[in-house]
Amino acid sequence: MTDGEVCDVERNRRWLLLLAVAAVTLILGAVSATGVMYYAGWRHTPEREFTIAVYMVPDASAEERTAVREALGGLPAVDGVRVESESLHATALGRDFDCSPIPVIRESAGVDRVRVTMRPLGRRVGAVLGC
Repeated sequence: MTDGEVCDVERNRRWLLLLAVAAVTLILGAVSATGVMYYAGWRHTPEREFTIAVYMVPDASAEERTAVREALGGLPAVDGVRVESESLHATALGRDFDCSPIPVIRESAGVDRVRVTMRPLGRRVGAVLGC
């Protein structure tokens, strides 16, 4: 080999070494950033279970109950609407709960009160939502 060829080989090795160091640095940076975010408390938010209970007045008519049941059916309920004595219940799953349909249900004829609860999950506490 001539001196020019040796110089070209060394230059190619330097570029290859530089690219290898850059790739390793990029991977280590991504792993350390992920570790720091995880350690700081960032986690995948699990789906929670929300129960919507609509309590009807005792003298609510069948039409009023049907209207409220249809309004509850418009929510993303998991197992449909359940009827329990003087109340209607629906269960929804999600990372959060959209309260926008609740005021319409609350103002419906024959409705006494509406209660939305988030069930506990693992070490996470449950709560009554102020919809």
